[in-house]
Amino acid sequence: MEKARIVFMGTPQIAATVLQGLIDDGKNVVLVVSQPDKKIGRKQRIEFPPVKQVAVDAGIEVFQPIRVKEDYQAIIDAKADIIITCAYGQIVPQAVLDAPTFGCVNLHGSLLPKYRGGAPIQRAIWNGDKVSGMSLMRMVPKMDAGGVFATKEIEITDDMNSTTLFELMGLAAKDLILEKFDEVCSKDAVFVEQDESKVVYSPVITKAEEHIDFTQDDAHICNQIRALSETPGAYVLVKNKKLKLLKASYKKEENVSFKEIIGMVDGKYAIGLHEGLLLVEQCQMEGKPSMKAKDFYNGQGRNLVGQIVE
Repeated sequence: MEKARIVFMGTPQIAATVLQGLIDDGKNVVLVVSQPDKKIGRKQRIEFPPVKQVAVDAGIEVFQPIRVKEDYQAIIDAKADIIITCAYGQIVPQAVLDAPTFGCVNLHGSLLPKYRGGAPIQRAIWNGDKVSGMSLMRMVPKMDAGGVFATKEIEITDDMNSTTLFELMGLAAKDLILEKFDEVCSKDAVFVEQDESKVVYSPVITKAEEHIDFTQDDAHICNQIRALSETPGAYVLVKNKKLKLLKASYKKEENVSFKEIIGMVDGKYAIGLHEGLLLVEQCQMEGKPSMKAKDFYNGQGRNLVGQIVE
């Protein structure tokens, strides 16, 4: 259905990639629903969500309810044939789910039923998964519990962080909805129910989880850094200040001092772990810009050698 009326609901860049793909393919997006604008910085400058910016650039009407559960009539009035959501950020009410002719579908960044919830991409990296992917699913009132129509797998390589995986997920989501669009715009589309016995949840990353957990084994410490990079960034405390570790590798090494800042090793800023060295390549001290480890060492970093991080 090339001229099917589409309402698109999404907020961050991953969703903006999908929306741009629909627009570029000539799909009939009649309304875009996104979270409200945010004020950023000390000057409280208004910033559009990435999805809104794409819509504005394309001349598509944008609706930004504070609480879509209470304010959704504009969505009903759009008379959509299908609603497509991707990382919208709010629970969609049943009245909206029931409104379009062919229902409401969601693009979710995991291979369901694994990683329902708000941080599937970060949790997959943190847990050391080697494969993730995008699921095209039917939306139901329960979070990420609807039947799955199709998936697209993505390999997670050891050098990948959340930023790079988000980019790949956005491209996979765009390709998936374009490939399956005509099929989901059909009364004959079959959505396979998820196996509830295999459900794994992936709650949103908390502020506390940004602090590196040294009770983990070395592999999971490295994974935590990758999972939280480039934003919000995993950190350690040194002299009561946050030091974000934004990119690091690992070197097996005997007789290292656990949690001690060793100094430069192989051109990287080294911190002792359980069975080896964390070799930091990019870091950011609290109140300072992000910088390469060698530049950090040549400045403040050399004075921290011998300190124990927490």
